[in-house]
Formats: sequence, C-alpha cells, structure tokens
Amino acid sequence: MMVSAIDDAAIAFFAITITALVYSALSTHVTKVWGNRTKVSQIQAEMNHINNMMTEAVKKNDEKKKKEAEVQQARIPGLMKETMFLQFKPLLVTLPLFVGASWLLRTLYPTFSIKLAFALPIVVQNFDRFPNWRDTFGVVGWFILSLIFSGLLMQFITGKIEAMRKK
Repeated sequence: MMVSAIDDAAIAFFAITITALVYSALSTHVTKVWGNRTKVSQIQAEMNHINNMMTEAVKKNDEKKKKEAEVQQARIPGLMKETMFLQFKPLLVTLPLFVGASWLLRTLYPTFSIKLAFALPIVVQNFDRFPNWRDTFGVVGWFILSLIFSGLLMQFITGKIEAMRKK
C-alpha cells in the first residue's frame, strides 16, 4: 500500500511538471507567432527616436524641429496601442489554456502536495506578512512554480537558438 502512494505522488509530480513544460513551450510558440516581438521592438525603437527628437529640439530651442517632433509625437498613442495589442494578443490563447490546465490538474490530483527542501518567497499569499516564505505547495502552486522555471528554460533555449542562427 505504501508503494502505491509513492507511485501516485510520483505520477502526479511528473504529470504536473510535464504539463507545465508543454504549456511553457506552447506559450512560447504562441507568443512568438502572435506577439511578433520583432515588430514590438521596432515600434519601441521608433517611439524612443521620436522622444529623443523632441528632447534634442527642446535642448537646442529649435522651433522648427520642435514642431516636427510634435507631429511625430502625435503618432505615439497609436504606436503604444499597437504594441499593447501585440503583447496581449497571445493571452487570448494562453490564459484559457492556463485556467483549463490548472483545473484539470486540480481535478486529477486533488491530494497532491510537495514539500521542498527550501522555502521560496511567495508574493500573493498574504500581503500582511510580505514576503511570505513557503516550502509546501499543492497542485496549482507546483504547476505555477514549474511554469516559472520551465519558462526561464524556454527563454534560455530560444535565446541560444536565436544566437546560433545569427552566427
């Protein structure tokens, strides 16, 4: 009977961790395809250029360049709207998947609990005693921790792949 409980806990641990890895990979892909980070970077660079134009015109007290910069600055709200849309568009897919995966894992493994050898600071648990240090996590807590670490891993891997492609 003891072996069965250990096996169930191991199965739950690996199922939750693998689900987090798959979700992280899918989320990274959706963000790359729908989020268009290149376009967001270009828009941010353009907004920085416009702001720098205005700063230089003010420093030099050049009325002609100020007017040109003001015309360009009128474009900034539209550019900001576009970047926000590009950054939030992947949430249309990833957020429902996150909620669904959390619900499914909570349903499949309602008694899962993991105690780490060290405590981690948890921000959203109790705002009266900030930061909150915890070493025991349930299904959703472990799923979120696995997501954080697998997301960091995905960012590292995709960063290395992009660096290799550029070479």
